[in-house]
Amino acid sequence: MKLIRRWQLAGFALMAALAACADSPGGVVGPNAALGEAQLREAGGAFDQRAELAKIGRLVAMSLGDKKMRHSLKKDLRAAPFREHKLELRTYLQSADGKELLSDMAAKGGYTTDALLTAVGQIRSVELYMPVRKHRESWIGDGEVLVAVQLEQKDPIVGFDARGQQVPLNASNAPEQATVSIVGSETRFDKPMLMNAVNVGDLAGQSIGTLMPVRYRAAQVEECTECGGGGGGGGGEYVPPGLYMEFSRIIDYHEPWTRGDPEIEVHIHGPNDQNNPKLGKDLSCSGESVYDYRKAFDQNDAFWQDRVLLFSQEEITAYASNFSDGFHLLFWEDDDTACALKLDSNTLLETLKATSSATGVAAVKIIPQVKWWVLAGSFLAVLFDDPASWLLSNDDFLGAAVPKENGNFAFPAETTHAIMNGVNLNGRATIIYR
Repeated sequence: MKLIRRWQLAGFALMAALAACADSPGGVVGPNAALGEAQLREAGGAFDQRAELAKIGRLVAMSLGDKKMRHSLKKDLRAAPFREHKLELRTYLQSADGKELLSDMAAKGGYTTDALLTAVGQIRSVELYMPVRKHRESWIGDGEVLVAVQLEQKDPIVGFDARGQQVPLNASNAPEQATVSIVGSETRFDKPMLMNAVNVGDLAGQSIGTLMPVRYRAAQVEECTECGGGGGGGGGEYVPPGLYMEFSRIIDYHEPWTRGDPEIEVHIHGPNDQNNPKLGKDLSCSGESVYDYRKAFDQNDAFWQDRVLLFSQEEITAYASNFSDGFHLLFWEDDDTACALKLDSNTLLETLKATSSATGVAAVKIIPQVKWWVLAGSFLAVLFDDPASWLLSNDDFLGAAVPKENGNFAFPAETTHAIMNGVNLNGRATIIYR
Protein backbone atom coordinates (compact mmCIF):
# COMPACT_ATOMS: atom_id res chain seq x y z
CA MET A 1 0.00 0.00 0.00
CA LYS A 2 1.23 3.49 -0.76
CA LEU A 3 2.39 5.53 2.20
CA ILE A 4 0.03 8.32 3.17
CA ARG A 5 1.66 11.69 3.68
CA ARG A 6 1.68 12.87 7.29
CA TRP A 7 -0.23 16.04 6.49
CA GLN A 8 -2.95 13.95 4.82
CA LEU A 9 -3.20 11.65 7.84
CA ALA A 10 -3.48 14.62 10.17
CA GLY A 11 -6.21 16.08 8.00
CA PHE A 12 -8.06 12.75 7.90
CA ALA A 13 -7.87 12.43 11.68
CA LEU A 14 -9.28 15.91 12.22
CA MET A 15 -12.09 15.44 9.73
CA ALA A 16 -12.87 11.98 11.05
CA ALA A 17 -13.20 13.32 14.57
CA LEU A 18 -15.68 15.86 13.29
CA ALA A 19 -17.57 13.21 11.33
CA ALA A 20 -17.78 10.95 14.38
CA CYS A 21 -19.61 13.55 16.41
CA ALA A 22 -23.39 13.62 16.38
CA ASP A 23 -23.41 17.14 15.01
CA SER A 24 -25.95 18.80 12.80
CA PRO A 25 -25.87 17.81 9.12
CA GLY A 26 -23.37 19.65 6.99
CA GLY A 27 -25.37 22.08 4.87
CA VAL A 28 -24.68 23.26 1.39
CA VAL A 29 -23.08 26.66 1.70
CA GLY A 30 -24.71 29.28 -0.47
CA PRO A 31 -25.32 33.01 -0.66
CA ASN A 32 -26.82 34.75 2.33
CA ALA A 33 -29.36 36.65 0.28
CA ALA A 34 -31.37 36.03 -2.86
CA LEU A 35 -30.44 37.81 -6.05
CA GLY A 36 -32.85 39.92 -8.06
CA GLU A 37 -33.72 39.53 -11.71
CA ALA A 38 -30.90 41.78 -12.95
CA GLN A 39 -28.33 39.85 -10.90
CA LEU A 40 -29.72 36.57 -12.17
CA ARG A 41 -29.16 37.77 -15.72
CA GLU A 42 -25.53 38.45 -14.85
CA ALA A 43 -25.09 34.95 -13.37
CA GLY A 44 -24.61 33.48 -16.85
CA GLY A 45 -25.91 30.25 -18.31
CA ALA A 46 -29.63 29.93 -18.96
CA PHE A 47 -30.29 33.42 -17.59
CA ASP A 48 -33.52 33.95 -19.52
CA GLN A 49 -35.08 30.89 -17.93
CA ARG A 50 -33.90 31.98 -14.49
CA ALA A 51 -35.36 35.45 -14.89
CA GLU A 52 -38.66 34.07 -16.21
CA LEU A 53 -38.84 31.61 -13.34
CA ALA A 54 -38.38 34.47 -10.87
CA LYS A 55 -41.36 36.25 -12.47
CA ILE A 56 -43.48 33.10 -12.26
CA GLY A 57 -42.47 32.52 -8.64
CA ARG A 58 -43.47 36.07 -7.72
CA LEU A 59 -46.93 35.55 -9.23
CA VAL A 60 -47.37 32.25 -7.37
CA ALA A 61 -46.42 33.97 -4.11
CA MET A 62 -48.88 36.79 -4.70
CA SER A 63 -51.70 34.36 -5.54
CA LEU A 64 -51.00 32.38 -2.37
CA GLY A 65 -51.66 35.55 -0.40
CA ASP A 66 -55.29 34.48 -0.70
CA LYS A 67 -56.35 31.94 1.93
CA LYS A 68 -58.73 30.15 -0.45
CA MET A 69 -55.90 29.70 -2.96
CA ARG A 70 -53.61 28.34 -0.26
CA HIS A 71 -56.15 25.75 0.85
CA SER A 72 -56.76 24.72 -2.75
CA LEU A 73 -53.02 24.24 -3.36
CA LYS A 74 -52.60 22.35 -0.08
CA LYS A 75 -55.33 19.93 -1.17
CA ASP A 76 -53.76 19.40 -4.58
CA LEU A 77 -50.26 18.92 -3.16
CA ARG A 78 -51.57 16.36 -0.68
CA ALA A 79 -53.14 14.42 -3.55
CA ALA A 80 -49.88 14.24 -5.54
CA PRO A 81 -48.72 10.56 -5.44
CA PHE A 82 -45.05 11.24 -4.70
CA ARG A 83 -43.06 11.05 -1.49
CA GLU A 84 -42.85 14.81 -0.97
CA HIS A 85 -46.13 15.48 -2.82
CA LYS A 86 -44.65 17.29 -5.81
CA LEU A 87 -46.49 18.83 -8.75
CA GLU A 88 -44.96 19.45 -12.18
CA LEU A 89 -45.85 23.14 -12.50
CA ARG A 90 -46.85 23.43 -16.15
CA THR A 91 -48.88 20.21 -16.08
CA TYR A 92 -50.62 21.35 -12.91
CA LEU A 93 -51.49 24.81 -14.27
CA GLN A 94 -52.96 23.17 -17.37
CA SER A 95 -55.13 20.82 -15.30
CA ALA A 96 -58.64 21.41 -14.01
CA ASP A 97 -57.26 21.53 -10.47
CA GLY A 98 -54.72 24.24 -11.30
CA LYS A 99 -56.80 26.50 -13.54
CA GLU A 100 -57.90 28.75 -10.65
CA LEU A 101 -54.29 29.40 -9.66
CA LEU A 102 -53.39 29.97 -13.33
CA SER A 103 -56.19 32.53 -13.76
CA ASP A 104 -55.24 34.39 -10.61
CA MET A 105 -51.55 34.49 -11.53
CA ALA A 106 -52.39 35.74 -15.04
CA ALA A 107 -54.61 38.52 -13.67
CA LYS A 108 -51.96 39.65 -11.21
CA GLY A 109 -49.26 39.65 -13.89
CA GLY A 110 -51.28 41.22 -16.70
CA TYR A 111 -51.16 38.08 -18.84
CA THR A 112 -53.78 36.07 -20.64
CA THR A 113 -53.83 32.50 -19.36
CA ASP A 114 -52.49 31.27 -22.71
CA ALA A 115 -49.62 33.76 -22.59
CA LEU A 116 -48.76 32.73 -19.04
CA LEU A 117 -48.72 29.05 -20.00
CA THR A 118 -46.46 29.90 -22.92
CA ALA A 119 -44.09 31.71 -20.55
CA VAL A 120 -44.03 28.70 -18.20
CA GLY A 121 -43.48 26.40 -21.17
CA GLN A 122 -40.32 28.27 -22.14
CA ILE A 123 -38.73 27.22 -18.85
CA ARG A 124 -37.39 23.70 -18.41
CA SER A 125 -39.62 21.40 -16.36
CA VAL A 126 -39.97 22.68 -12.80
CA GLU A 127 -41.68 21.15 -9.78
CA LEU A 128 -43.69 22.88 -7.10
CA TYR A 129 -43.85 21.49 -3.58
CA MET A 130 -43.13 22.19 0.08
CA PRO A 131 -39.59 20.79 0.50
CA VAL A 132 -39.08 21.16 4.26
CA ARG A 133 -40.68 18.23 6.03
CA LYS A 134 -41.66 20.13 9.18
CA HIS A 135 -43.44 22.71 6.98
CA ARG A 136 -45.14 20.02 4.94
CA GLU A 137 -46.35 18.25 8.04
CA SER A 138 -47.47 21.29 10.08
CA TRP A 139 -48.85 23.82 7.56
CA ILE A 140 -52.63 23.53 7.29
CA GLY A 141 -53.11 26.34 4.76
CA ASP A 142 -54.02 29.14 7.15
CA GLY A 143 -50.66 30.88 7.55
CA GLU A 144 -49.06 32.78 4.68
CA VAL A 145 -46.22 31.13 2.81
CA LEU A 146 -43.04 32.24 1.09
CA VAL A 147 -42.14 31.07 -2.40
CA ALA A 148 -38.52 30.18 -3.25
CA VAL A 149 -37.33 29.67 -6.84
CA GLN A 150 -34.09 28.04 -7.95
CA LEU A 151 -33.74 26.62 -11.44
CA GLU A 152 -30.44 24.81 -10.91
CA GLN A 153 -29.02 23.62 -7.61
CA LYS A 154 -26.01 25.92 -7.93
CA ASP A 155 -28.18 29.00 -8.52
CA PRO A 156 -28.93 31.62 -5.87
CA ILE A 157 -32.32 31.27 -4.19
CA VAL A 158 -34.85 33.98 -5.00
CA GLY A 159 -37.64 34.37 -2.46
CA PHE A 160 -40.95 36.26 -2.52
CA ASP A 161 -43.67 36.98 0.03
CA ALA A 162 -47.42 37.31 -0.49
CA ARG A 163 -47.08 40.97 -1.50
CA GLY A 164 -44.64 40.08 -4.25
CA GLN A 165 -41.74 41.59 -2.36
CA GLN A 166 -38.37 39.92 -2.59
CA VAL A 167 -37.17 38.40 0.70
CA PRO A 168 -33.64 37.22 1.58
CA LEU A 169 -33.29 33.45 1.92
CA ASN A 170 -30.22 31.60 3.16
CA ALA A 171 -29.26 28.53 1.16
CA SER A 172 -27.82 26.83 4.23
CA ASN A 173 -30.86 27.13 6.48
CA ALA A 174 -34.55 26.91 5.67
CA PRO A 175 -36.76 29.75 6.95
CA GLU A 176 -39.07 29.14 9.88
CA GLN A 177 -42.02 30.35 7.80
CA ALA A 178 -43.62 27.68 5.62
CA THR A 179 -42.13 27.88 2.13
CA VAL A 180 -43.16 26.55 -1.26
CA SER A 181 -40.27 25.76 -3.59
CA ILE A 182 -40.26 25.96 -7.40
CA VAL A 183 -37.11 24.25 -8.70
CA GLY A 184 -35.86 22.29 -11.67
CA SER A 185 -37.59 18.91 -11.75
CA GLU A 186 -35.83 15.91 -10.19
CA THR A 187 -38.91 13.68 -10.08
CA ARG A 188 -40.02 10.97 -12.48
CA PHE A 189 -43.64 12.09 -12.70
CA ASP A 190 -44.44 8.97 -14.71
CA LYS A 191 -43.41 6.85 -11.70
CA PRO A 192 -45.87 7.56 -8.85
CA MET A 193 -45.58 5.83 -5.49
CA LEU A 194 -47.04 2.36 -5.08
CA MET A 195 -50.72 2.14 -4.26
CA ASN A 196 -49.99 0.73 -0.79
CA ALA A 197 -47.92 3.77 0.24
CA VAL A 198 -49.13 5.52 3.38
CA ASN A 199 -49.20 9.21 4.22
CA VAL A 200 -47.59 10.11 7.53
CA GLY A 201 -47.26 13.28 9.60
CA ASP A 202 -50.36 14.89 8.09
CA LEU A 203 -52.17 15.93 11.29
CA ALA A 204 -54.99 13.47 10.63
CA GLY A 205 -55.49 14.82 7.11
CA GLN A 206 -55.14 18.54 7.87
CA SER A 207 -51.64 19.03 6.49
CA ILE A 208 -49.84 17.77 3.37
CA GLY A 209 -47.74 15.11 5.10
CA THR A 210 -45.16 12.78 3.60
CA LEU A 211 -45.93 9.70 1.50
CA MET A 212 -43.96 6.64 2.59
CA PRO A 213 -43.66 3.21 0.94
CA VAL A 214 -44.67 0.11 2.84
CA ARG A 215 -41.42 -1.84 2.95
CA TYR A 216 -41.67 -5.01 0.91
CA ARG A 217 -39.76 -8.09 2.09
CA ALA A 218 -38.48 -10.36 -0.65
CA ALA A 219 -39.53 -14.00 -0.72
CA GLN A 220 -36.24 -15.21 0.72
CA VAL A 221 -36.82 -13.20 3.91
CA GLU A 222 -39.11 -15.33 6.01
CA GLU A 223 -39.90 -16.30 9.56
CA CYS A 224 -37.97 -19.33 10.80
CA THR A 225 -37.36 -21.25 14.01
CA GLU A 226 -33.57 -21.57 13.85
CA CYS A 227 -32.52 -17.97 13.19
CA GLY A 228 -32.17 -16.79 16.77
CA GLY A 229 -34.62 -15.90 19.48
CA GLY A 230 -32.70 -17.41 22.41
CA GLY A 231 -32.49 -21.16 22.81
CA GLY A 232 -34.43 -22.05 19.69
CA GLY A 233 -37.52 -20.14 20.73
CA GLY A 234 -38.36 -19.32 17.14
CA GLY A 235 -39.71 -16.17 15.55
CA GLY A 236 -36.36 -14.84 14.31
CA GLU A 237 -36.03 -13.19 10.91
CA TYR A 238 -33.91 -14.91 8.29
CA VAL A 239 -31.32 -12.52 6.87
CA PRO A 240 -29.91 -13.77 3.56
CA PRO A 241 -26.09 -13.78 3.56
CA GLY A 242 -24.42 -10.85 1.89
CA LEU A 243 -22.77 -7.46 2.29
CA TYR A 244 -24.88 -5.05 4.33
CA MET A 245 -24.73 -1.43 5.36
CA GLU A 246 -26.08 -0.74 8.83
CA PHE A 247 -25.07 2.88 9.43
CA SER A 248 -23.99 5.88 7.39
CA ARG A 249 -23.16 9.45 8.20
CA ILE A 250 -22.75 11.91 5.31
CA ILE A 251 -21.11 15.25 6.07
CA ASP A 252 -22.15 17.07 2.89
CA TYR A 253 -24.89 15.46 0.83
CA HIS A 254 -25.04 18.26 -1.74
CA GLU A 255 -28.73 19.02 -1.35
CA PRO A 256 -29.94 22.50 -0.31
CA TRP A 257 -33.23 22.72 1.57
CA THR A 258 -35.03 23.97 -1.55
CA ARG A 259 -34.58 20.49 -3.04
CA GLY A 260 -36.22 18.57 -0.21
CA ASP A 261 -34.82 15.30 1.04
CA PRO A 262 -31.67 13.99 -0.65
CA GLU A 263 -31.85 10.94 -2.91
CA ILE A 264 -28.82 9.09 -1.53
CA GLU A 265 -27.89 5.81 -3.17
CA VAL A 266 -25.13 3.24 -2.68
CA HIS A 267 -23.75 1.59 -5.82
CA ILE A 268 -21.54 -1.48 -6.27
CA HIS A 269 -19.32 -0.59 -9.21
CA GLY A 270 -16.85 -2.80 -11.03
CA PRO A 271 -16.22 -4.85 -14.18
CA ASN A 272 -18.52 -7.57 -15.48
CA ASP A 273 -16.44 -8.62 -18.49
CA GLN A 274 -13.17 -10.55 -18.03
CA ASN A 275 -11.93 -9.10 -21.29
CA ASN A 276 -12.29 -5.59 -19.83
CA PRO A 277 -11.20 -5.90 -16.18
CA LYS A 278 -10.87 -2.11 -15.73
CA LEU A 279 -14.20 -1.15 -17.30
CA GLY A 280 -16.42 0.09 -14.51
CA LYS A 281 -20.12 -0.74 -14.59
CA ASP A 282 -22.97 -0.48 -12.13
CA LEU A 283 -23.43 -3.96 -10.65
CA SER A 284 -25.96 -3.20 -7.91
CA CYS A 285 -27.80 -0.22 -6.45
CA SER A 286 -29.53 0.42 -3.13
CA GLY A 287 -31.84 3.43 -2.95
CA GLU A 288 -35.27 4.67 -1.97
CA SER A 289 -37.13 4.35 -5.25
CA VAL A 290 -37.41 0.58 -5.67
CA TYR A 291 -39.23 -1.06 -2.81
CA ASP A 292 -37.77 -4.51 -2.40
CA TYR A 293 -35.56 -5.84 0.40
CA ARG A 294 -32.28 -5.01 -1.34
CA LYS A 295 -33.20 -1.41 -2.04
CA ALA A 296 -35.05 -0.45 1.12
CA PHE A 297 -32.56 2.34 1.79
CA ASP A 298 -33.91 5.82 2.44
CA GLN A 299 -31.43 8.26 3.98
CA ASN A 300 -32.93 11.75 4.27
CA ASP A 301 -30.43 13.60 6.39
CA ALA A 302 -26.87 13.35 7.67
CA PHE A 303 -27.42 10.12 9.64
CA TRP A 304 -29.02 6.77 8.77
CA GLN A 305 -29.19 3.54 10.76
CA ASP A 306 -30.98 0.37 9.69
CA ARG A 307 -29.91 -2.58 7.53
CA VAL A 308 -29.78 -2.72 3.75
CA LEU A 309 -28.37 -5.45 1.52
CA LEU A 310 -25.76 -4.08 -0.89
CA PHE A 311 -24.41 -7.25 -2.54
CA SER A 312 -25.78 -10.78 -2.02
CA GLN A 313 -23.65 -13.86 -1.28
CA GLU A 314 -24.43 -15.25 -4.73
CA GLU A 315 -23.37 -12.01 -6.40
CA ILE A 316 -20.18 -11.80 -4.33
CA THR A 317 -19.20 -15.39 -5.11
CA ALA A 318 -19.83 -14.93 -8.83
CA TYR A 319 -17.90 -11.65 -8.88
CA ALA A 320 -14.91 -12.95 -6.88
CA SER A 321 -14.61 -15.98 -9.16
CA ASN A 322 -13.95 -13.66 -12.10
CA PHE A 323 -12.27 -10.58 -10.64
CA SER A 324 -9.63 -10.45 -7.92
CA ASP A 325 -9.16 -6.74 -7.24
CA GLY A 326 -12.43 -5.90 -5.50
CA PHE A 327 -14.96 -3.25 -6.47
CA HIS A 328 -15.89 0.35 -5.85
CA LEU A 329 -18.58 1.01 -3.26
CA LEU A 330 -19.85 4.46 -4.21
CA PHE A 331 -22.23 6.91 -2.52
CA TRP A 332 -24.27 9.27 -4.71
CA GLU A 333 -26.93 11.93 -4.37
CA ASP A 334 -28.92 11.00 -7.46
CA ASP A 335 -31.14 13.85 -8.69
CA ASP A 336 -32.07 12.28 -11.99
CA THR A 337 -33.39 8.81 -12.73
CA ALA A 338 -33.27 6.53 -9.69
CA CYS A 339 -30.30 4.13 -9.69
CA ALA A 340 -29.12 5.46 -13.06
CA LEU A 341 -26.00 7.59 -12.72
CA LYS A 342 -24.97 10.44 -14.98
CA LEU A 343 -21.70 12.26 -14.42
CA ASP A 344 -18.72 13.29 -16.47
CA SER A 345 -16.73 10.05 -16.29
CA ASN A 346 -13.42 11.94 -16.47
CA THR A 347 -14.38 13.83 -13.31
CA LEU A 348 -15.20 10.63 -11.46
CA LEU A 349 -12.01 8.94 -12.64
CA GLU A 350 -9.85 11.78 -11.35
CA THR A 351 -11.72 11.80 -8.03
CA LEU A 352 -11.20 8.06 -7.51
CA LYS A 353 -7.55 8.38 -8.50
CA ALA A 354 -7.14 11.07 -5.83
CA THR A 355 -8.68 8.78 -3.21
CA SER A 356 -6.44 5.91 -4.27
CA SER A 357 -3.36 8.13 -4.17
CA ALA A 358 -4.17 9.46 -0.70
CA THR A 359 -5.25 6.25 1.02
CA GLY A 360 -3.72 3.54 -1.17
CA VAL A 361 -7.15 2.22 -2.15
CA ALA A 362 -10.45 3.32 -3.67
CA ALA A 363 -12.19 -0.04 -3.43
CA VAL A 364 -13.17 -2.90 -1.14
CA LYS A 365 -12.59 -6.62 -1.60
CA ILE A 366 -14.16 -9.81 -0.30
CA ILE A 367 -12.46 -13.22 -0.39
CA PRO A 368 -15.30 -15.76 0.00
CA GLN A 369 -13.02 -18.81 -0.19
CA VAL A 370 -11.04 -17.68 2.88
CA LYS A 371 -13.51 -15.79 5.02
CA TRP A 372 -16.41 -13.46 4.51
CA TRP A 373 -14.78 -10.17 5.29
CA VAL A 374 -14.35 -6.77 3.71
CA LEU A 375 -10.70 -6.08 2.88
CA ALA A 376 -8.80 -3.40 1.03
CA GLY A 377 -9.08 -3.82 -2.73
CA SER A 378 -6.94 -2.54 -5.56
CA PHE A 379 -9.58 -2.13 -8.28
CA LEU A 380 -9.56 1.28 -9.97
CA ALA A 381 -11.66 1.73 -13.07
CA VAL A 382 -9.89 3.42 -15.94
CA LEU A 383 -12.91 3.27 -18.24
CA PHE A 384 -16.61 3.67 -17.53
CA ASP A 385 -19.64 2.07 -19.10
CA ASP A 386 -21.11 4.30 -21.80
CA PRO A 387 -19.49 7.59 -20.67
CA ALA A 388 -21.71 9.66 -22.98
CA SER A 389 -24.78 8.67 -20.95
CA TRP A 390 -23.19 10.07 -17.79
CA LEU A 391 -23.13 13.66 -19.00
CA LEU A 392 -25.39 16.63 -18.27
CA SER A 393 -27.06 15.58 -15.07
CA ASN A 394 -27.60 16.84 -11.53
CA ASP A 395 -26.15 13.71 -9.90
CA ASP A 396 -23.59 14.44 -7.17
CA PHE A 397 -20.82 12.04 -6.22
CA LEU A 398 -20.55 11.86 -2.42
CA GLY A 399 -17.64 9.50 -2.02
CA ALA A 400 -16.15 6.01 -2.15
CA ALA A 401 -16.10 3.64 0.84
CA VAL A 402 -12.53 3.01 2.02
CA PRO A 403 -11.71 0.55 4.85
CA LYS A 404 -10.90 2.61 7.93
CA GLU A 405 -7.57 0.82 8.31
CA ASN A 406 -6.38 2.75 5.26
CA GLY A 407 -6.13 6.00 7.20
CA ASN A 408 -5.68 7.38 10.67
CA PHE A 409 -9.43 7.78 11.18
CA ALA A 410 -10.66 8.60 14.69
CA PHE A 411 -13.87 6.62 14.26
CA PRO A 412 -16.06 4.78 16.78
CA ALA A 413 -15.22 1.09 17.04
CA GLU A 414 -18.30 -0.04 15.10
CA THR A 415 -17.40 2.11 12.08
CA THR A 416 -15.79 0.05 9.32
CA HIS A 417 -15.35 2.49 6.43
CA ALA A 418 -14.56 6.09 5.64
CA ILE A 419 -16.45 7.81 2.81
CA MET A 420 -13.85 9.67 0.76
CA ASN A 421 -14.59 12.22 -1.96
CA GLY A 422 -11.18 12.53 -3.53
CA VAL A 423 -8.82 13.43 -0.67
CA ASN A 424 -11.68 14.83 1.44
CA LEU A 425 -13.45 12.86 4.14
CA ASN A 426 -17.21 13.09 3.60
CA GLY A 427 -18.51 10.64 6.19
CA ARG A 428 -18.30 7.15 7.62
CA ALA A 429 -20.24 3.91 7.43
CA THR A 430 -20.68 0.48 8.98
CA ILE A 431 -20.52 -2.09 6.16
CA ILE A 432 -20.27 -5.75 7.13
CA TYR A 433 -20.95 -9.26 5.84
CA ARG A 434 -23.76 -11.19 7.53
